[in-house]
Amino acid sequence: MATVAELIQQYQTDEAMQKEVADILADGKITMNEFMSFAKKHGVNISLADLPKYIEQAKQLGFMK
Repeated sequence: MATVAELIQQYQTDEAMQKEVADILADGKITMNEFMSFAKKHGVNISLADLPKYIEQAKQLGFMK
């Protein structure tokens, strides 16, 4: 299982992941389905209750506005 920190580190060098994230964020929002699909695809065990926390973290890191 990957951690969120590991995914952030991977994102910095992985162009495919950068495109995947850009595609998810293209409409300026993240749906529950997109969130859970991304987490499952990348082996992150996370709950929907954590979504607001990770959206805020993504904003702080500059991934989202």
